[in-house]
Amino acid sequence: MTEWHDVGSLDDLEREGRIIARVGGREVGVVRDPRSGSLHGIRNRCPHHGGPLCLGTVRERLVGEPGRYELAGRSVLRCPWHGWEFDLETGRCVDEPSLRAAVYTVRVGGNRVLVRA
Repeated sequence: MTEWHDVGSLDDLEREGRIIARVGGREVGVVRDPRSGSLHGIRNRCPHHGGPLCLGTVRERLVGEPGRYELAGRSVLRCPWHGWEFDLETGRCVDEPSLRAAVYTVRVGGNRVLVRA
């Protein structure tokens, strides 16, 4: 059975840039996409080497080659340990699709951030 879990206040999310909480025995982070303003829940464990994924940065993905880069038009969560980037919607690594972080539905109720797990 899935249920909604209160992981923190919207004020904390705005101030800290993320919320990380234990939900169902796992660490789950909630981050905001600066491009769209949408909230995304993602497991706080990088599938590459187990790093604290949600301590990374949410930014627009860059693509290209040395000397020529452009914005890809999609936001990613970049792991702070090795720079692997994960799609906020699916949790899939954009460079190695076999790597995937679990994603969770997020909603706001009043001033509280809720994650469905």
